[in-house]
Amino acid sequence: MKHTPYQEVSMKAQNKDELLEKTLSIIRKSPGIRPSELNRLLNIPHSWNLRKTLIKRGLIRKEKDGSAVRYYIAS
Repeated sequence: MKHTPYQEVSMKAQNKDELLEKTLSIIRKSPGIRPSELNRLLNIPHSWNLRKTLIKRGLIRKEKDGSAVRYYIAS
């Protein structure tokens, strides 16, 4: 079954929303998680766009820990 361009965009948006929710849930369960671990749990090569979106929405925050970056739920 072929999808129209509108359906493709809608499906991508739905998938992104699901990934955002899953990302938020993982960070909630594992405060201080590093990006590489988050990527592994999400089974995706990179999650920078998801993390950036959640930061912009004020839902998560990032902290530097030496040379590492860790993510937490925003308080």
